[in-house]
Amino acid sequence: NPFKKMVVLGTGFPDFISIKHVHDELYSVIGVEVKVNGVLSREEKEKCQWLLDKKVFSKIWIAKKGKERGEIEYIDFSKKYGE
Repeated sequence: NPFKKMVVLGTGFPDFISIKHVHDELYSVIGVEVKVNGVLSREEKEKCQWLLDKKVFSKIWIAKKGKERGEIEYIDFSKKYGE
């Protein structure tokens, strides 16, 4: 039964990718890494910086739990950790 199978996409980095059409053939590609407390490890910071330096992503956001139930806060990696 195909409806009882579980699909696992892997443990990639970042967790999500957002693609937005900006103009003609121009796209904004944002990586989103999910952390409950919003804190990245040293290796994750290095990966984020490398991805930004190589222009794989235009931005990387860190998603974390908000103060209210069900709230999600987004932190811009570049503003939190600098370039």
